[in-house]
Amino acid sequence: MVDLAMHMMDIVQNAVRANATKIDIGFLEYSRDATLTFSVNDNGSGMTPETVEKLEDPFFTTRTTRRVGLGVPFLKMSSEQAGGSLKVVSSPGVGTRIEAVYRTDNPDCLPLGDLAGYLVLLLVANPGIRFSFRYKMDENEFSLDTGEWTEQGITEFSK
Repeated sequence: MVDLAMHMMDIVQNAVRANATKIDIGFLEYSRDATLTFSVNDNGSGMTPETVEKLEDPFFTTRTTRRVGLGVPFLKMSSEQAGGSLKVVSSPGVGTRIEAVYRTDNPDCLPLGDLAGYLVLLLVANPGIRFSFRYKMDENEFSLDTGEWTEQGITEFSK
């Protein structure tokens, strides 16, 4: 994966496959600390502690369509190469939180990529899921919540 937008798409697709109905995506960047934290929280099926332990193994996957699962191992590798870390917390029946921290002053820190474009794809492809998205850089912040849109009667995101 060449940028964080691709990682976002991959991790969110995992949440969709886990039957999440609410997915929260966050990017928190602090220039003073030179850190960027990317997180995805979902209320999907969750994972057992045994499954969480196996996530870093590229030859482990719960999918039946292929024998490898590279998304989480690549996310871990990219965050660690940039001087950061990866943390996964999950509970069966509750959901999952994945948090990757990057050092933005590290030359191996991935670029953001097309966050807006990938976010639009996720919204259009998954109209039944409530998404919240937050990007914060120091004191500046952008956020959206599709639940607020549906409360206003907006239910079609593809037109």
